[in-house]
Amino acid sequence: MRRPLRYVVAFVVAVVAVLVAAAGFEHAMRVRGYVPSVQDDEDLWSIQADRLFTAPDAIALLGASRIQFAVDPERVEQATGRTTAMLAVNGEYPLAALRWLANDTEFRGLVIMGIDARGLDRRHWDMQQPWIDHYRKRWTLARKINRLLVTPLQQHLVIARSPFALANLVRRQLEGWGLPFNDYVVMQPDRLGALDYRRGDIDLIRRHRIDDLVQYYKDYPPASPQAWNDGLREVSTWVERIQARGGRVVFFREPSGGEHLALDEKNYPRELYWDAYAKVSPATLIEFRDAPAFAGITLPDTSHIDGTEIPAFTEALLTTLRERGVLPPSGAPASPR
Repeated sequence: MRRPLRYVVAFVVAVVAVLVAAAGFEHAMRVRGYVPSVQDDEDLWSIQADRLFTAPDAIALLGASRIQFAVDPERVEQATGRTTAMLAVNGEYPLAALRWLANDTEFRGLVIMGIDARGLDRRHWDMQQPWIDHYRKRWTLARKINRLLVTPLQQHLVIARSPFALANLVRRQLEGWGLPFNDYVVMQPDRLGALDYRRGDIDLIRRHRIDDLVQYYKDYPPASPQAWNDGLREVSTWVERIQARGGRVVFFREPSGGEHLALDEKNYPRELYWDAYAKVSPATLIEFRDAPAFAGITLPDTSHIDGTEIPAFTEALLTTLRERGVLPPSGAPASPR
């Protein structure tokens, strides 16, 4: 066999061997209960941030996990005819994103921000700033192309995510960590996440959530109502900037229940915090207990819905926004793109 032909054969054999090994590993992960999920990161967030500036009346979905795991941006876009971008970040309150949009004179759309009294406290204002800094300083065409190429692979292959990279797997084995955590959140390319509580121990999840909240309030007791409200004067100026350009801002306190709601109310009594700010805020404030559409929503861990309820939750939010005059009534002509 001539040398060049031997090289071709060797290359083909190597490629086939790699593909067979990858297929075998993928099958092994599926057998263990892993499912494909898009890996959320600053580049995926930046793709959504880009979409905000493609239409003058775009909708920005801001918040933390209770927005990201409950509101379907595609359904919002279909219902309103308005470009909708998911910019919520799991575990991080969104005040920095609101400030960013207020300072960007190109944004004239609608902000729907999931937030509660705890999240409005000044100590949380900068939590999402690293995501904005990434968009401003490191977001490039090359990063966008790479992210657009990787995302479809992650939609269909468990092993396409970075925790399953060979170097990470070897490091985990050497340090005795075993396989990556089998998360019960399945992420989509538009950054919507769906919680599948069938794949987790719901009692353990609920207990950890409440324990973490109890510890949080021990470590970070709330500011006095006066100090808390005084601090929100600056937030109100951000809202006013957006609305002066023709946009609109909604603060939406998402549903919580059980011990979670009791702890929040003990530390941030509604009448002294949320309701007090609602009286003076230029934003539209919506408290879930004032919205009948959310009455039937269930919260397995006292804070989040199961992924199967995303359509119902999204429709409840749209219904509430229509009732409050934020969106036109159902059946009215959608805003032009």
